[in-house]
Amino acid sequence: MSFELSVILILIILLGYMIMINIFSILLRISGVPAGIASFQGISLFTGCGYTTDESETIASNKLRRRIALICMVTGNFFSVIIVSLIVNICNSFSFAEVEHTYHIAIIAVVIFFAIVIFTQIPPVKKFFSNVIQKIVDNRIQKNNKDNAITIVDTFAGSAIIEIHIHWIPEILYGKTIHESKLKANYGINILSIMRNKKHIEIGRNTIVQKGDRLLVFGQYSTVRSIFSNAVEKEDIASKINHEIDSRFNELELIDNFGHGAMVEVRVNAIPGVLEEKSLFESRLKEKYGINVIFIERGEDAIEINKDTKVEEGDILMVFGPFQAIKNVFVY
Repeated sequence: MSFELSVILILIILLGYMIMINIFSILLRISGVPAGIASFQGISLFTGCGYTTDESETIASNKLRRRIALICMVTGNFFSVIIVSLIVNICNSFSFAEVEHTYHIAIIAVVIFFAIVIFTQIPPVKKFFSNVIQKIVDNRIQKNNKDNAITIVDTFAGSAIIEIHIHWIPEILYGKTIHESKLKANYGINILSIMRNKKHIEIGRNTIVQKGDRLLVFGQYSTVRSIFSNAVEKEDIASKINHEIDSRFNELELIDNFGHGAMVEVRVNAIPGVLEEKSLFESRLKEKYGINVIFIERGEDAIEINKDTKVEEGDILMVFGPFQAIKNVFVY
């Protein structure tokens, strides 16, 4: 590969490198990370420098952000390998004679590169680029999830200025004016502006939020997301269902195996049929199933076990016996 072609390719890759960093920073911001943190973490992830702060928890604690971070790191390593390969190629094929005749092409390429970099740092250009990326993501969200796009613009002392692209009307605002919804009084959410059909509209007592509106609001991010995000509602429902399902089954934890027997901790969420309205003596757990109840914890107290002891919901038992028999009694 010639010297000038290698230089041009490196500059093109570097330009792509910078564009990708900006894209991933915007994606992190759209996912709910404040702009300053999103920019810093985007650079850190893409360059693979490994610099972390407490703010990195905002990335690691969210499934969507973890996915963005993973793609960002893999893409960054890919670009780094290409750049290093091109630099090695230039060093291997370096020839003063060739450079003497072609250096002007490399200089022109470098000038064009820096001109593009400076141009992309102009605030209106950066804003336009950011809006294009956000529009693409918004359309993707609208197509796949029908959820509202929520973006943190900036943070102030625990609260945030947040932009919301309305794809569906939250229940609290459905068929109500902003005044009737009592967003500010009950939730501390202040709607600062509404853009409708690319025009800012005046906010009054009778203003009603419509699909397609872009809201700029001020309040706690967690509160805003809980009201305007359909995903949160789905997560809450799924969590509630899982909790209800889990509460109908007892939890077993295998402590250790001893020959044919096992030491098992049983958290009793539902009384097994064999123990229902029966004492341990009446259930004949040991005689029928070979299960010996060694210990019962109720609340914060250990209770004395005798022939009249009955197992109650919420008890934690330590039992010994064949593991399959324990599962049959307490789970199946």
